[in-house]
Amino acid sequence: MALYLRSLNDIKSNSIDICFRIVDALLKLLNDIINHPNQPKFRRLYLNSDVIQNDLLPFSGAMEFLFEIGFIDDGISLILPDCISLSTLNNYKQQLINIISKHQKLNLNENNFLKEISSTSLTVLKFEDKILQSKALENLSPEDIELFSNFDKNNDSFYHEKMILKLMIWFKKSFFKWFDTPTCHFCCSSTKFKGINHDKIDENVNYSELYECDNCGSITNFKRYGICEQLLTTRQGRCGEWANCFTLFCRALGWEARLVIDKTDHVWTEVWSVNQKRWIHCDPCETALDKPLLYEKGWGKKLSYILAYSHEEVQDVTWRYVENSDSVLKRRTLCSENELLNTILSLSQHKQNNLSLSRRKYIAERRLKECIEMLFQTKCTDENYGGRTSGAITWRLARGEIQIEKFVWTPSETEIANKRFELKYSTAFDKYIHGNSIHEGWKSGVYSYSSIFRKEELDWKTVYLCREENCEKSTIEWRFDFSSTGLVVQDIKLIYSAALFNTGQVEWKLIGNNATVNLPTIENIKEVFVDQIKGSDFITLNASLTGGSGDSAWQHSQIFRQSIKDQDYPFHICTQTMHS
Repeated sequence: MALYLRSLNDIKSNSIDICFRIVDALLKLLNDIINHPNQPKFRRLYLNSDVIQNDLLPFSGAMEFLFEIGFIDDGISLILPDCISLSTLNNYKQQLINIISKHQKLNLNENNFLKEISSTSLTVLKFEDKILQSKALENLSPEDIELFSNFDKNNDSFYHEKMILKLMIWFKKSFFKWFDTPTCHFCCSSTKFKGINHDKIDENVNYSELYECDNCGSITNFKRYGICEQLLTTRQGRCGEWANCFTLFCRALGWEARLVIDKTDHVWTEVWSVNQKRWIHCDPCETALDKPLLYEKGWGKKLSYILAYSHEEVQDVTWRYVENSDSVLKRRTLCSENELLNTILSLSQHKQNNLSLSRRKYIAERRLKECIEMLFQTKCTDENYGGRTSGAITWRLARGEIQIEKFVWTPSETEIANKRFELKYSTAFDKYIHGNSIHEGWKSGVYSYSSIFRKEELDWKTVYLCREENCEKSTIEWRFDFSSTGLVVQDIKLIYSAALFNTGQVEWKLIGNNATVNLPTIENIKEVFVDQIKGSDFITLNASLTGGSGDSAWQHSQIFRQSIKDQDYPFHICTQTMHS
């Protein structure tokens, strides 16, 4: 007989509607396996599937249930081994069915989401621990502490923002590191995620992730620490640990800061800008400053609840991070808006009981101004928002938080008849010209890209593609497919201009079926002739932008730079084809 699953308690901790939604999705998965025992496809669940992304991953206990009943993560999917019998699955199915009837007997006034908010509002008080703050400051030099702390004495109106960014860059490059998957503590081989251990072995550990060795089968623990001194020693983790530790540094430096938790599974920081008199979005994982629409427009997240916590208040800041509030409201089903508002106001009032009347008045006025700004201020939506950069690419893909365009160019009927394919791109107009068709936007014609955007310099009246700010490397790739035409490449004429400054570098590669050509870096509009990949029916052109020095290193390697009024095409590819 199958044992009772710990994950069922987590599933029941969700709101009734969400609980029923999870159970319905899991029952469907189990029924498919039970009803089709000889079809392996039902025992495989792809991580980027709708059911995983929308019905299971966002909610407590759902993914833990799958791991607990035996599903194994192979990097792109979850697989249930054949050794898990149908009788065992039927037992798990019955336990899920029992949840529904038991859940109906619960006191509806006990809302676990509101309990979670209340609990987190207490947890963030650890940021105010003066001993912990002192230990954080031990990692900074006295000169840096002085630099970071005296922002109110500087005449630069953006000095505080510059210091926030400087701290984030130091934190990411020199102090903290991202953790994906551990190696086996016994034999140092690779491991795979096995499950979650919720047993409290340490008051500072929220839970432990269990990883099984591919070689010896031993289990390695990865402890998920909360706000504690251990983070200053381990210096590693995922977004939760990053945000906890970075927020601690901000508070230690005397900045007003709060922890921001997105219910769809991300955590970051907000810092009060002394000069701008507003809360600034800060994501140390991404080195992103004041880019609140990053998650919705860049990562493609379907946001619902985003709450900010400090020792003085709790605030619903969802509206700062979304563009369309109507669609978000439809996803907010964990409690009524009235219940949420009353809970937040009650917690904030309790936190402010020991504050002076003038401080309480200041917070109330600031809070009102913030609400008005979030609801009515026009948001900047024309900025480039790339996909997530922190974490392994397979993990980001599974979460749907990385952009991959996957556009492939193919010849038109006229080009097939003429045996000549031609494509050109104007950065000034930000459009591709292919025969009689026009493709708007540089992203519309690329196969993939990472950490790259189109930069307009209005003072110099120039435009180009370059790395995202504070990013060490960016890539971009175009693909061309002739395989369905019966034609192959005879030769290629290319224009692909670059502008380099200081130690900036751009590496170009042209890849055919059986050959790779390292192209020269061209710093002006000049044609390059290539015939080394003759006979290929599929070609790839990619560029890698690196190098540079100083704070503007990201601008020191540019491609397709031209005047805003320029009529030329800094990217132009002309492929002569022939019958295979």
